Amino acid sequence: MSGRLIFMVGVYDTLDIFAYEMKKRLEERGYETMLFDSRDTVGSLSRLYEFIKEKVTAVITFNNLGFNMELVAGQNIWDSLDIWCINILMDHPIYHKSALDNPPKKAVVLCPDRNHMKYVQRFFPNIPIVGFLPHGGKEAGNEIKEINSRSIDILYAGGISLGKAAFPEPDFKGLPFDGKKIGSEALELLIEEPSRTLEDAVEKVLLDNSIALSETELNETITAYKYVDQRATNHYREKVIRTIAHSGLDITVYGTGWENCSWIKDESHMHFMGRVPAEEIVSKMHDAKIVLNTMTWFKDGTHDRVFNGMLSGAAVFTDSSIYMKESFSDELEMFELTEISALPDRIRGLLSDGSAISALADRGRIRAKKDCTLFARADELADDLLSAL
Repeated sequence: MSGRLIFMVGVYDTLDIFAYEMKKRLEERGYETMLFDSRDTVGSLSRLYEFIKEKVTAVITFNNLGFNMELVAGQNIWDSLDIWCINILMDHPIYHKSALDNPPKKAVVLCPDRNHMKYVQRFFPNIPIVGFLPHGGKEAGNEIKEINSRSIDILYAGGISLGKAAFPEPDFKGLPFDGKKIGSEALELLIEEPSRTLEDAVEKVLLDNSIALSETELNETITAYKYVDQRATNHYREKVIRTIAHSGLDITVYGTGWENCSWIKDESHMHFMGRVPAEEIVSKMHDAKIVLNTMTWFKDGTHDRVFNGMLSGAAVFTDSSIYMKESFSDELEMFELTEISALPDRIRGLLSDGSAISALADRGRIRAKKDCTLFARADELADDLLSAL
């Protein structure tokens, strides 16, 4: 038996893509849906008033849009309407702490990394349902070119922010310990051991410095060190791209911030194309032999870039995660952040073997079409969660 769903949209185009794809698939499965568009609050509230005259199964939102919405101060609208609110996160929970601190009573939080799920379960016990839902990709409908006829050898999509000013440290005044020192040691630990999560690194450094905190204090402290997570991500992102370009391999890069790299003018093999809309990136992937990905410090999850690359018929190279090693050993090429120096030779070998790169791309596309689209994630949501609400 199907139900009735409200989808929150209207702030970020990338997240709206996810919402529209899931909405389409769930409608195919018999769900009745409505859109609550934050760009038209008055009209959306009018449609909501009519829609709630019959029972609503759940609200579905991405990255907290409407999760804490109030029409009356101090009263969450979904509590007032007694409706489950499913919040699908795209990032680490540290970036959403204020929203997660004040959830609706009937809240569901789904995370794209199993470490994130454990983090929410540990530090936000007032959220009744927490789960793991990997990112999904979208089939763009473009022609799938034979891989050896594609014009882009390596495509990378992702921005970079350089310098400490890009990720400023918080005000550590008032702490009973040297907050700057702890942050520096945590960053050093992540750079040395990049398989660690931010929370693992921060906890270890605190313990090494004989600092004991309550769970509430620890949650606040880890959140304050999100700049460490960002700096570690950027450190390895820059190292990967520079290593490949410096090796003589042509790499086409989309995103923001790369123009600020001091070395870019000396690397003739790096072709920086600036920022383009998310939909256009997917189209560009259809002309790439290899789609290169670096994770945003997800150690037990994945990113939609991986699946969009697979769906485009490209061979995908990505730094590893526990989840991807378990699930995609035959459909992805993975590398460790501790072995970046070997990456150019591995990429060069794949590019020089037409049958191997074509076979890898074909395996990836078949698997992604079967299990890793946003339609597939909508099916998981329907089968594993919505049917039980």
